[in-house]
Amino acid sequence: MIQVLLATYNGEAFLAEQLDSLLAQKGGVCTVLARDDGSTDTTLDILQRYAQSFPSQIVLGEKQGRLGAIGSFDWLLSQSSAPYIAFCDQDDVWEPDKLHILLERMQALEARLGKDTPILVHSDLAVVNRNLQRIHPSFWTYSGLDARRHGLAQLLISNTVTGCAMLANRALVERATPIPQEAVMHDHWFALVAAALGHVEPVYESLVAYRQHGRNAVGAQAYGWRTMLGKLISGCGHTDISKLRHQAEVLYRRYGDYLEPDHAGFVAGFSKLQDKSWLARRFFMLRHGILRPGVVRNLGLFFCVRLAREGQQKRDI
Repeated sequence: MIQVLLATYNGEAFLAEQLDSLLAQKGGVCTVLARDDGSTDTTLDILQRYAQSFPSQIVLGEKQGRLGAIGSFDWLLSQSSAPYIAFCDQDDVWEPDKLHILLERMQALEARLGKDTPILVHSDLAVVNRNLQRIHPSFWTYSGLDARRHGLAQLLISNTVTGCAMLANRALVERATPIPQEAVMHDHWFALVAAALGHVEPVYESLVAYRQHGRNAVGAQAYGWRTMLGKLISGCGHTDISKLRHQAEVLYRRYGDYLEPDHAGFVAGFSKLQDKSWLARRFFMLRHGILRPGVVRNLGLFFCVRLAREGQQKRDI
């Protein structure tokens, strides 16, 4: 019932452990569709070996060339017709009951909201080191994230959904694809579409061992006053939310007619934030609750974020 979409690139060190954890999923509810993005190590050899050993469970896509992470997942989505999809990174390890738990929650929501409702279910993760030794039992706590903050306004400025911990139903896949070039990341885009058109649901269990090894595409960063203040001081004036604004702009172009009037108003307004005055920008974001989790993050957002027009190099906060 679930197709796991696995995008790889030079992941030989940990890929076999991840594949083993997918094959060990409770109830055999998933198949794996994998695509390699031009690895120069033995990643492709590992994928081919597993595909040959488990032909009914693992399929290797043939799309050639470099597409990047978002492009790889977008291509995998275009090849999948499963009722549910789960994104998968190459370096984690999934708990054996991960998909079973997410699927149960998903089907309960579909029974209540209808299968035509775009739904995203996502879990917490355990932060581990390269040897799978636990750093923290909760990625959400470790990173200072509040999974309850999944309203559309909150997701415009800060994503709380981790791709490798989410499950999407067919209704969401059909509405969210193709992933636009303006998307910050594939998981952020799916979270926004689900919040805009359907439902986002957190599961308060750590169902993924989120491996930190120094080469993560995104990775986990500890949240605390000392860490955040250091970033605030060192990065003052250099953080730019233009990518988030562009993402909001394409969200409005695609789905503006389907949004509630108030939602459509603040999505459109956020995408044109650069046209407002310094004070009006801050007031607009406060009024609509477009805030990041944590006091220090919001101090940085309101006082150290550059919102300049495209092409301007000067600091404009």
